[in-house]
Amino acid sequence: MMKKFSTDLQKRLAPFVFGALFLIGLSLIVEFLAPRSEPENQFFLGLSLRRFLLGTFFIFWGLLSLVLTVWDRLRVGRLGATIERSANFWSPWVLVVFYLTALLSISLWIAMLPPILGVFKFLRSMREQLDALFLWLFAFMAFGVAYVKMAYSHFLIESRVVKHIERFIFASTIFVGVFFLYAHFAVLIGWVDKGKYAFWDLWAAEFIQGRLYIPNPPYTHDLTLYEGNWYIPMPPLPGILMVPLAYWVGAENINASYFSIFFSALNGVLVFLILEELNQRKWLQLSRSVILVLVVLFLFGTPHLWVGISGRGWFVSQILTVFFLALAIYAALRRWSAWWVGMFIGLAITARPNSLMTWPFVFAISMQLLREKQGRIHLKEAFFWSAKTAIPILLAVAGLLYYNYLRFEDFLDFGYSNINGGPAIVQNVQTWGVFHPHFVPRNLHAMFLELPWINPGGRWLIEPSAAGMSIFLTTPALIYLFRRYPKAWWVIGAWTAILFNIVLLSMYHNTGAHQFGYRYILDLQVPLFAMLAVGMKERIPWHFILLVVLSVVINLYGANWFMNG
Repeated sequence: MMKKFSTDLQKRLAPFVFGALFLIGLSLIVEFLAPRSEPENQFFLGLSLRRFLLGTFFIFWGLLSLVLTVWDRLRVGRLGATIERSANFWSPWVLVVFYLTALLSISLWIAMLPPILGVFKFLRSMREQLDALFLWLFAFMAFGVAYVKMAYSHFLIESRVVKHIERFIFASTIFVGVFFLYAHFAVLIGWVDKGKYAFWDLWAAEFIQGRLYIPNPPYTHDLTLYEGNWYIPMPPLPGILMVPLAYWVGAENINASYFSIFFSALNGVLVFLILEELNQRKWLQLSRSVILVLVVLFLFGTPHLWVGISGRGWFVSQILTVFFLALAIYAALRRWSAWWVGMFIGLAITARPNSLMTWPFVFAISMQLLREKQGRIHLKEAFFWSAKTAIPILLAVAGLLYYNYLRFEDFLDFGYSNINGGPAIVQNVQTWGVFHPHFVPRNLHAMFLELPWINPGGRWLIEPSAAGMSIFLTTPALIYLFRRYPKAWWVIGAWTAILFNIVLLSMYHNTGAHQFGYRYILDLQVPLFAMLAVGMKERIPWHFILLVVLSVVINLYGANWFMNG
């Protein structure tokens, strides 16, 4: 009864809201079109081509708001019945258009806000004229979505189109929100226009010229000198992805921080989609709000935050590693071809070679899906699936080895033994190699046991250890990993991948150097969060929420300390 009263009230109010939106839009459109363009730019009616096209776009939506103002009157009589039948049929597609237009308008409005406006420079000349119009259009679309869902709910409830578009809009909202928040937090802590040690923009510019080295680099820390040329020792994926940008806009115009933030936002989307897919397969039992809390923890309560906004060479490699490993996991969950899964892991390897350690997770996901589909797993199917993933992975490894040969005339030399880096780190490599059991105690201590110290007289009351810090102290919510788990293929595969990563990282020749927390956790963070989600139900305990908030606060503090400490 109460719900029906609320719906009826909304229907009665709708014409007044649409009418108000029409009047507001009319005044904004008139204000936008009233001034005449410069004589040399006039296209039609004294307007430039750009203003004419934009004016036509906004006039269309203004007229639609007028139509919706009198919509109930149009649906009266015989003609109205025809209109209503047509509206019932088209309502899902109208809703899709409203959703997409709302997303476009609010995204453009956000893009016009500082500091993001610095990235989308082409919008600078439009900001004063269009920011209010885009905000009006978003308000109109948002109310239009609410109205269509209310008036035609009986036709929309089972529509697959609507379900898909709402999932897309939710994921897109995560992307836009994360990009906006990461960019603004970077400005808040003063991390802007700090391109030192970005490396990859310089490399991309030289790659276009046919060079794999950087002649006369402005800084040489963590670069390797070989036969008079400076090389980036890390695998080349970030630079390869920047090559199109360097070609189109020029390497000097690439902002590595925003490049990293873009992929960081995509990581948030992929974690959301992975958890949603696990939920739909009944491997998890989570509400949408619980999934959102876990995504927030992933993005803001772990080292992903400060690594994502930095833009420095090593950290961009890690963000891209997360991205392609998450793509591989999502592809496995969606039953994409094993070739795609192998390709994504292969790409991750060209950013960080230890990405191979996540293969058991995608293998276990695919095997569990086979078992659920046909009741058992045939050894032949498991072999051929593994072989298909192995081929692109082996090609990636071969590509890396050949890349080493082109640089240092040695397939196995990544350049770490002669890197212009910290003396202790270089000595470690020269004495023990890149990986060795000698480093296990120090790495495990940094990973699980390292603590900060109190510094009452210093600039920072709590001084984190730059060599690393316990993952359970950096992200206290991870203590929820200590629980019993079901004996499912995908769970065993996730823990196998986590264990393999920890074993390999524990033998690495440094703990992550200067950092907040333990940044190498990003290599295993997606399967780790999948395990964190196991056991979560429709409602999250209040104490977990408290730990999530604490994790976010700690990482906000840590990001500020790392960038300015």
